[in-house]
Amino acid sequence: MTNTNSMQPLFRMAALGALLLGAGIAMGAFGAHGLKNVASAHYIQVFETGVQYQVYTALGIMLLSLFGKALEKPILLILAGMWIFSVSLYFIGLNELLGTSLKKLGMITPVGGLLMIAGWCWAGILLLRQSKS
Repeated sequence: MTNTNSMQPLFRMAALGALLLGAGIAMGAFGAHGLKNVASAHYIQVFETGVQYQVYTALGIMLLSLFGKALEKPILLILAGMWIFSVSLYFIGLNELLGTSLKKLGMITPVGGLLMIAGWCWAGILLLRQSKS
C-alpha cells in the first residue's frame, strides 16, 4: 500500500497543472473572444502564444508529477519560467486594450523561456538517471 503522505507533493503538482490548464483555457477564450474587437491580429497572436505555452506547461506538469518527487524542483523551475513567459506575453497582448505601452515586458519573456528549457532538460536528465537504476 502506498503512503499517502509521500504522494501529497505529487498530487499538489498534478492539481497545480490541472488548475493552470483550466486557467489557460479561460485565457484562450478571453483572447479569442474578448480581444477580437479591441486588439490587432499581432497582439492577439502574442496573447495566444502565452496561452499555448501555459497549456503545454500545465499538461507537462501533470505528466511529470506521475514520475515522483524527484522531479519537484525541475517542475518548479518550469513553472517559474511559464509564469514569466506567459504572463509577460499576456500583458503585451493587452497593450492596445489597456491603452499603454507594455512592449518592454518583451525583454523578460526570453528569461521565462530559458527557465522552461532548463527545467525540461533537468527533468529529462533526472528521468534518464532513474531509468538506469
